[in-house]
Amino acid sequence: MARSPVRSLLRLFAALLTVVSLGALTAGPTTAESRTFASHTVAMANFRFVPQTVTVRAGDTVTWVNTSGSTHTTTSDSPGWNFLVAPGQASPPVSFPTPGTFRYHCTPHEGLGMTGTVTVTQ
Repeated sequence: MARSPVRSLLRLFAALLTVVSLGALTAGPTTAESRTFASHTVAMANFRFVPQTVTVRAGDTVTWVNTSGSTHTTTSDSPGWNFLVAPGQASPPVSFPTPGTFRYHCTPHEGLGMTGTVTVTQ
């Protein structure tokens, strides 16, 4: 008597599922911490970055939103990022994959004290 193709496929699927499950069980625990990366926002308001210092975890992103009536930049003090942000607009998100301190400024308004820092922790 011939087997039905559906029954053969079901048996194959069940066998594959068993192999995959056994592989997961024998792999053992992992030491890597699983977490969701966060998005942070810094406002460009009244010729200041608010907050002036933002602390994030490695892998998180920061976006600058211009809530003022003037055009600003968010420009890394070292090679990194440089975005011109018009009033009512936002920069693309910047990812911070490694711990450290990253200073930045608004190029046209740095003399007015428009500076900031992103502190990245583990």
